[in-house]
Amino acid sequence: MKRMFFFRYSLLALLFVAALTSCQKEITIDYHEVAPLVMIEGRVSNEGTNVLVTRTRSMNDSVQGECIVGANVTVTTDDGVSHTIAYNPSKRCYSSALFGIPGQSYRLSVTLDGHCYEATSTMPLPAKIKTAGFLWETILEERFLVYEVWAEDPQPGVRNQFRYRVDRSSAHPRLKGKKSQRRAYRSGTFEDRGHPNGLIFNDVLCMSEKMSKETKEDDEDWEHLLQEGDTIRYSLMTLDLPVYEYFRSLSAGQGNGANPKSNISGGCLGYFSACSITYAETVIYRASDVVDVSK
Repeated sequence: MKRMFFFRYSLLALLFVAALTSCQKEITIDYHEVAPLVMIEGRVSNEGTNVLVTRTRSMNDSVQGECIVGANVTVTTDDGVSHTIAYNPSKRCYSSALFGIPGQSYRLSVTLDGHCYEATSTMPLPAKIKTAGFLWETILEERFLVYEVWAEDPQPGVRNQFRYRVDRSSAHPRLKGKKSQRRAYRSGTFEDRGHPNGLIFNDVLCMSEKMSKETKEDDEDWEHLLQEGDTIRYSLMTLDLPVYEYFRSLSAGQGNGANPKSNISGGCLGYFSACSITYAETVIYRASDVVDVSK
């Protein structure tokens, strides 16, 4: 059945290799400073509610923006009850133990400096993960390390959208404790259109065998490669359509400066998502344990 998706794998492999092996040259960019915009990243899920409110920063400013304290943040549920989301200093965002329920809609309201920003999102059903693990796959006559995940389609016959995130924790001396460890190792979006009935799968391309053998520690791409003993954690989020389109356009717009279409009204950047989150069992990458289906 996987052969049906060979073209998709081939395209992903080409993009993957191109991204890691592209030539680099110094480019001078002429850009104009613009006034900071409010940025809201809000989420209601089965894990609780978190809302981060920041402002965009200058391209020359490398300091990460801190959450703005003093905003009035509320989330209203289907029954009309409004929940105040207070700022949590330990999490550095507005946070609450308001847990989302699939099928329910939630309305976010953020008032800051006299401006009101609002959005509504409906929480889809979760996708229960069945299996996950590393495989060697042959794509375009080259072997790739793939982290393959199979899950139950929460609503067969209905279009469903997903976002995945792979987090890596490495004990390698060069990587341990670095800021890059707090960023997603891999992330992306996909939908269930064209998947086997009742199931969804996600193959995350990690690295090619050739690159894993030939890339040296002083090469720029070395940090993108998995190292022996790295711990992998995969999370799968079921999204409603507007939030899926936000993340999809976010990926498509990287490199050309285009802002993704926000589902929040009021003239700000960002998104508000009511989503269901599931996880695959945490695994440790051991080259000797990888299943080889490339032959």
